Amino acid sequence: MIRILLASLFFLLFSVVTALFLPIESHAGETVVLEGDKGKAKYEESKGQSQTLKQLDKVFTLISPDGSEQDKPKEITVKVGEYLFITNNEDKIVHNVYDQSDNSWVLKKQEPGGVAGIAFGEPGEHKLRCAIHPKMKVKVKVVP
Repeated sequence: MIRILLASLFFLLFSVVTALFLPIESHAGETVVLEGDKGKAKYEESKGQSQTLKQLDKVFTLISPDGSEQDKPKEITVKVGEYLFITNNEDKIVHNVYDQSDNSWVLKKQEPGGVAGIAFGEPGEHKLRCAIHPKMKVKVKVVP
C-alpha cells in the first residue's frame, strides 16, 4: 500500500516538474504555441515568410518578412494558421509574454535567445503583453 502511494506521489511530482520545465507545444483552444527547440526549428524553417516580434531594450519591434522593422507597433495583422514568432533578443533580460484577451497561453519565462511561434486558429483580436514589462504590449488582429 505504501509503495503504491509513493509511486503515485512520484508520478505526480514528475508530471508537474516535466510540465514546468520542458519546452512545450501546446494547443490552447485553436491556438498553437511552439517553444524551445520546436519553436526555434519552426522559426528557422519560416525565415523570410513570417512576421517576428523581436523583444529588445524592453520593447517590441516588428520585423516583416522583407526584413523591414517597425518599433513599438500598436497593431499587427496575421492570417489564421500563420505563425507569428516572438524572439527574446536581450542579453540578460527575461520576458513573459501572454495573451491578455483570453489568457489562453503564456510564454512563462522566455530566456535571452528564446524563440516561440504562435499560430492562431480563429479570426479575432488578441492583446499581447509582457507580464514583467507592462509597457510592452501589442494588439494582434487575426484575419481569415
